[in-house]
Formats: sequence, structure tokens, C-alpha cells
Amino acid sequence: MPLGTARLVFVDEQGARRELDVGLTVVTLGRARDNVVNFPRHDGVSRYHAELVPFDDGVTLVDRGSSGGTFVNDVPVQEHQLEHGDTIRLGPKPAPEVFFYSEDDATEQREMVHEPSPENDSMTMLRPAQTLFLNPEKLMAAAQGEQAAALTLRMKALYELSSALLAVTSVDAVCQQVLGQVFKVMKADRAAVLLRAGDTLSIKAMEVQPGQPKETFAPSKTVTQRAMADNVAVMTLDASQDDRFAQGNSVMLQAIRSVMCAPLSSAGRTWGVLYLDTVMGKKTFDQEDLELLVAVARQAAMAMENLHLMAEQEKTFESMVRALAHSIDARDGITAGHSSRVAKYSQAIARYMGMNPQEARLIWYAGLLHDYGKIGTREAVLCKPGALTPEEYEHIKEHPKHTFKILSTINFSAEMSDLPRIASSHHERPDGKGYPNGWKGDETPMGGHIIAVADFFDALTVKRHYREPMPLDQVLELMQKGRDTQFHGEVLTHFTRYFEREYLPMARRLAERRAKDKENKEKFLDVDDTVPQGKGAR
Repeated sequence: MPLGTARLVFVDEQGARRELDVGLTVVTLGRARDNVVNFPRHDGVSRYHAELVPFDDGVTLVDRGSSGGTFVNDVPVQEHQLEHGDTIRLGPKPAPEVFFYSEDDATEQREMVHEPSPENDSMTMLRPAQTLFLNPEKLMAAAQGEQAAALTLRMKALYELSSALLAVTSVDAVCQQVLGQVFKVMKADRAAVLLRAGDTLSIKAMEVQPGQPKETFAPSKTVTQRAMADNVAVMTLDASQDDRFAQGNSVMLQAIRSVMCAPLSSAGRTWGVLYLDTVMGKKTFDQEDLELLVAVARQAAMAMENLHLMAEQEKTFESMVRALAHSIDARDGITAGHSSRVAKYSQAIARYMGMNPQEARLIWYAGLLHDYGKIGTREAVLCKPGALTPEEYEHIKEHPKHTFKILSTINFSAEMSDLPRIASSHHERPDGKGYPNGWKGDETPMGGHIIAVADFFDALTVKRHYREPMPLDQVLELMQKGRDTQFHGEVLTHFTRYFEREYLPMARRLAERRAKDKENKEKFLDVDDTVPQGKGAR
């Protein structure tokens, strides 16, 4: 083979198809960016994984001691002279693949992307990272007026899906958007999204054309498991004649005509599969259907990945806030749990006031952190068993300022940006006689008014160093006396609704349970005095 006629074809980290001529120099492959061919985002690829060394009689692939191994046509190798059409894989599946060609053959380039099954030519497999989505030949034909309508419909569907997925807030919404789009542009009778649960797949959402019974729809396990296990899109144009599915009961019982299935793969993981089929009839899928299905599946998988990352960020943020709140509770065992209860009551009031979940969540977080400034309060003052002196009272009144100053150093997200202001304003009053700023009326954020009510209620109904809990009716009476002066009137109204509808019934049930537990314990301890005293009694 003359040097300079060989080339590598691969898909880079941005999803672009790349070609590289193999000349007179060594070509290195690995995760490090100084390799000639690098895959920096694949953990299974070693930093300096393998290299291609040109010789007079060809090109030799050499593994450079990689941890995951180097494979040629799925066979592990240490050193291998490459032949035209060889597939190089770096590491265990799923892993980057590089295709080696020793001559300029356009048909071989298409085989790189659309790999016929060695067991049965009626099946086509498509690797998601290598999809072309728009066949260049058909794109040119469309530009000349041929197939323009079909191509436009496909592009519109993918654009609409991309736009819709930007606004979804749940995996259920992702599934519904995906199924809605594939039914618009594909000749499918039935479609389903199956999500991964351990090593199995379960149906998350499904759609069928009118006349097709939903209750009997069971996607082919053979197809879905293959797509999931190998991370490849699968299409068969005649499932009944495909030897690979000969034992598939779903194919035989449901008379499936043709099948397509694409993995829902993102950079982080494979979430499941997107499955379509047609039943007995003339409708079958084509190569462009498979290309579009892969593109749709990748969009859906990226949306699922984003939702997962946002959920993980929310968990991290919540655990951080809880840790901060617990650090205050740890200073004083008597008041432990105060921040959590205030957050709970505050969120409930916000809910009764008709606030949306995001606003209520912000107030919940602010409730957890409302006393964080007490980290700067002297221990002797914080845990003093008696009444505070004027100087001590002024000292403890500084804690809202500390709360604001400390929380303002945290880089909160846009929707949480008002948290420091809300958390530090729970001692402000509608009449302007509160502290630390003496804000009047609407100068105090509504979240601060809400936390003020929740904080006062919990402070008086729970044991403190200097007094026992106050009866509920007396606490409510004091709160009503402070309506529109100490407490925001609307907030107080909605707190009263929460108290009557949720808090009081729950408190009564808890009291009844404790009384019953106490009664059972007393019965257990009431031992009969006539227990026989045997020889071994102690």
C-alpha cells in the first residue's frame, strides 16, 4: 500500500465527522489533548492509548499499555497491521471508534456509519455518535426540488422538539414531547419510551395510532435489549423474516412488520430506548427514518441528562443549606429543630397564600437559614437560662445583620438571589418598629413577613432555656393582638388557615399516639406479683 493513501475517519468530541490522512509520521490516539486524535471526554480511553506507525508495507496499530485495551473489529490487539475497512475501538464498549481506509472509496465511508449486521443483512445498526441525520445526497436533491417537503418536515420536527425540550421540567414531559414529534413525521403505528431500571427496561410512555389497542402493546425485548446493551440504533424492515428475532414472542404474537429502536444516550449514560414499530401492512421504515430517530433520541437524552444534573445540583444545594442550619442547632440542644420547623411552617403559609412552588421553595430555604447569623452570638447569651440584660438583648439583635452578611457571600442562582434579604428580615415589622433595618410595610419582602409569623409561633410553643412552652390558644391570641403592627395581616390570616386545617389535626393525632404508646408501656410494666419464683429465678 503506498504511503499517503491511507486515512482515518472518526467523529470528534463535537459530533463532527473528521478525516485524517496517515502520512509518514506516527499518529497518536488517546484522551490527552496533545494526541493527534484525542477523545478528552471518554474516561475509558487512556491518556496515551495507542499509535499508528507507518511502514513501507502498511500501517501498524500499537497499543501503548492502555488500561482499557485496544480492539480491531472487536478483537483485542497489542500490535496489528491494519487492513482496509478495519474498525479501531479504544477501550471497552461504549467507546470511541476510528475507521481505517487504505483507498478513496465513498461507499466504504457510508459503511462506517451504517453497519450491516453480520448475522443478517435485513438489520441495520447505526451508532448514535455517527449519525448524519441529513443524507448529503438527498439534501442536494431537495435543494433541486426533489423530496423538499419530506426534508423540511423532518427539520421542522427536530427544531420544534429542540425548542420544546428547553422548557420541560420533568422526564414525563420529555417522553411526551418525543412521542408527539415522531408520530408527526414517521410511519409508525406504535411508539414507546422505555427507561432503564437497573438491568431492565420498563415502559415510561407510549402512543399508538387510532385502531391500535394500547393494552396489548409490548415492545420487542430482543430489539430494545440489543439497542440498550450495545448502545446502537437498530432497524429491521421485516421483523418476521429476521433470524435475529426468530424467538421473539412479541414479534410473532403482535405481527410486527418493521421495527426501529434508538438508545437514549447522553455523555453521562444511557437512559433507555426510543422504540417504534409498524404492524403487518405496507408501511416500513427507511434509512432516513433511522437517522431522524437517532437525532430525536439524542435530543431527548440530553434533556434527561440536564434534568438529572439540575436535580443533583438541587440535592447538593439543599444538603448544604441543611448542614448550615444544623450547625446552628448543634450550638444549643434546647432549640435544635427550630430552623427546620420554621422552614416547614413558612413553606405551608406560602402555599396557602397561593405562591408557586418555586417561590415557596425559596421561602423554605430562607426559613432554614433565618437564624444563621447566631453563629456570631456569644454562647453565654445564646444559652442563658434567665432574662437577657439590655446589653445582651442588643447583642442578640445583631444576628439578622450577620445572617445577611454571611449569606451574601454565597453565589446563589438567579431564582435564589433574594434569599439573604428574606432570611435576614424576619424581625422586621409592618409598623416599622422591627430590626435591624426598621423597614415598614412593603419594604420588607413577603417572605420575611411569612418567616416572622412562623418564627414567633415556634419560639413560643417549644421549650426554651428560660421558660416552658406556652399553650396554643395563648400564642394565637398574642399573634392576633399583633395583627398589622407586629405581623402582616394577610400572612396571619393564611397561617390561621394552615393551623386549623393541618397543624392542629396533626398535633391531635400525635398526642393520641403518644398517649396510646404510654398506656401500652404501662401495661407492659404492670407485672403480676404472683409470678412463680422457681429455683432459677433471679
